[in-house]
Amino acid sequence: MIKPHPLKKGDKVGIIAPSSAILQENIPKVKKYITDLGLDPVFFPSCFERHGHLSGNDEIRANDVNEAFRNPNIKGIICLRGGYGTPRLLNMLDYETIKKNPKIFLGYSDITGIHIVLNTICEMITYHGPTAYAEPLFDGKDPYTSSVIEHILFSDDPLGKYIPPDGEEIELINEGKCSGEIIGGNLSLMTAALGSEYEIDTKGKIIFIEEVNELHYIIDRMLTSLDLAGKFKDCNGIILGTWNGCKAENGMQGKVDLPLDSIFREILGKYNKVIVNNFRAGHVYPQFTIPLGTMVEIDTKGKSIIFK
Repeated sequence: MIKPHPLKKGDKVGIIAPSSAILQENIPKVKKYITDLGLDPVFFPSCFERHGHLSGNDEIRANDVNEAFRNPNIKGIICLRGGYGTPRLLNMLDYETIKKNPKIFLGYSDITGIHIVLNTICEMITYHGPTAYAEPLFDGKDPYTSSVIEHILFSDDPLGKYIPPDGEEIELINEGKCSGEIIGGNLSLMTAALGSEYEIDTKGKIIFIEEVNELHYIIDRMLTSLDLAGKFKDCNGIILGTWNGCKAENGMQGKVDLPLDSIFREILGKYNKVIVNNFRAGHVYPQFTIPLGTMVEIDTKGKSIIFK
């Protein structure tokens, strides 16, 4: 895997919006946040556009991704926010140029769509972590998340052992040891690409999976889609996120969704792969930034997850 060079204070970073937009009145907040990190933000056209639920039409958003990698003055790329829209860009990205110009690429949620193709097609490490519009980080409000971000941006050293935020211990579903490259992100985006040339490749990998504000039966359905596609049979291990805002539906005629723990054990547990839950990344703060594409070792005996 190609590991992008770390940034230096004063470097120009491209702020792109490949998914949804933010209110223009919030752009100055983003600029201050990036400047406070010691970086020089360069806002690309998609940051100022709106096309329905998207931040500009597909051509504008895809061009911003391609140009941010192509431009030698841009040393890193931070996505403005998630939302929806990256699957519409996958046929429009210049993967050859991107692979020749590896850069730190940071974002999460809908940005999973781009993470997967950069990890697999471009063989490049990317970073699943806070977007540029991350209000919980503004003005130093979240030192845990900020410390990991600064390490990712400015250091070439491995992250090492995952230390969870206080009171948020790893939960064990299937015990054991495993290792492999970590890949994944948002569950909805992983299932959206199934059957296409951009679907996630999990063979020999450790899959990270997170979701937000979904009903349990919908999570069940999406995990089942990945299961039917053989994604859990092929993997080495599974790291589950925090499932923030996900809840059981109490429906008609006494219908009540299964608890998530039961869903995980029934769909994932049958493969006897190492599975841990409550890894603090994705739609939650404080959150850990995951270097997707790096080697990870899991040892449940010591509840140890080490990023190499």
